[in-house]
Amino acid sequence: GIINLQPVLWSDWPFIIRHRRQLLCLDNILLLTRGDPLCLAHLFSSIGPSDHLFAGVYDSGEKSDKVVGQVYQSPHLNSAHLDYILLTENADPSDVIPLLEGLVTKVGHWGAKMVVADLPIDSDLFTQFRQAGFFTVAKQRVYRIENRRTLRKKSNTGWRAWSREDVPAMRRLYQSVVPPLIQPVEPLSRHEMVGMVYYDAHGALQAYVDLVYGPKGVWALPIIHPHTEENMVDMLEQMIGDLPELIGRPVYCATRSYLPWVEQALSQISADESPEQAVLVRYLALHQRVEPDFGTLSLENGKPEPTVPLAPIKNHRG
Repeated sequence: GIINLQPVLWSDWPFIIRHRRQLLCLDNILLLTRGDPLCLAHLFSSIGPSDHLFAGVYDSGEKSDKVVGQVYQSPHLNSAHLDYILLTENADPSDVIPLLEGLVTKVGHWGAKMVVADLPIDSDLFTQFRQAGFFTVAKQRVYRIENRRTLRKKSNTGWRAWSREDVPAMRRLYQSVVPPLIQPVEPLSRHEMVGMVYYDAHGALQAYVDLVYGPKGVWALPIIHPHTEENMVDMLEQMIGDLPELIGRPVYCATRSYLPWVEQALSQISADESPEQAVLVRYLALHQRVEPDFGTLSLENGKPEPTVPLAPIKNHRG
């Protein structure tokens, strides 16, 4: 059926503000770098001329409260991210499903390939997200480092800002440690800030870090080779110490479940550990079978190997 999802109007804001404490933030990076999704700094910084942002309201027409959600897409990424969901105590949890479906439909019109959400591992909404087509691709933790002066210093660090010449080595490291299933969700870089790379004494890339800066904090995702001979704890402490222009802001160092060696090293740093979250994704692209105009012999087995492109769901006629 048709989903009755309406854009948030001025008349909806008193309801949203009144229940803002029941807001569930679903974008960990935006929350840590820009603050509460309803604060002015977040609202003003989360939309630009080339960005996509949509806040929608689903009202079932029953006695239960309406539910509200927002979705956002950066021009640098082919994925969109759920920003928040507002579900009051009087709302029907099952209304989250049509809300998600409506937001996903909106994202499909933008041409995004997927929708991502960060959901607390103990959330009661897992059932609704699964029914709306989302599934878990990874788990994550974030470590908050407040005062970098408490970290050990080394005189000769291997960290420096990356340049275009570093990208091939970064891509090789990325492809070797990030699972293929995760790569569409976790990009090589979010292109929000020039990150840093770490080379050993032999000139081999051992790690790089993707950075996102905001008025509330700095988010960092380090990608480190699992077999590096460098001391990972020292590497991470020096990385945090070398971050430019912190201006008193805390550093939020993230780790994913597919990088357990990074999490083990971060756990040895004096930092506040956040509760575990699940990274959920719903793909908005379908594999289409394409009949090849002529057979292409594969060098491995000599069989025709047609290409299988991706097409957005909105272009699929079924």
